[in-house]
Amino acid sequence: MSNLNLRSITNNFGDVQLASLASWKGAAEFELRDRGGPYVVIQQGYDPEDLTVTPDEFVLGRSGRWLSLSLFYRMPVPERRAEFIYATAAEVMETMSKLPLKPQLIRPGKDTAVAAELPEEDEMVRALKAARGTPPAA
Repeated sequence: MSNLNLRSITNNFGDVQLASLASWKGAAEFELRDRGGPYVVIQQGYDPEDLTVTPDEFVLGRSGRWLSLSLFYRMPVPERRAEFIYATAAEVMETMSKLPLKPQLIRPGKDTAVAAELPEEDEMVRALKAARGTPPAA
């Protein structure tokens, strides 16, 4: 991630990317998904409260709060699926239309318990990395 255009994350639809998880084996569990779904909403930037302005990537939850992608990877699959996976682009639009102006973040220790170690890469993570053009772990 380049620091050249780095900025604080926003709740602006124009600043996010939809990553399709259509290649994920679990995609079939979403009966009402659209052609490209399910999806994860991703945004590059930094936490607005981070005084070090550390570049990161964030995923948007149904709660309207953002979570660091590295913490997302450490969550159990059922929790990731319930909070951060959208079956359709329409669901994403609906969630984003209800967001406040100021983004809210889920922060480790403060808002949620997260595994200390990165678990073995699962199918969902591999599908998300493929959608983003990131090579899977060796």
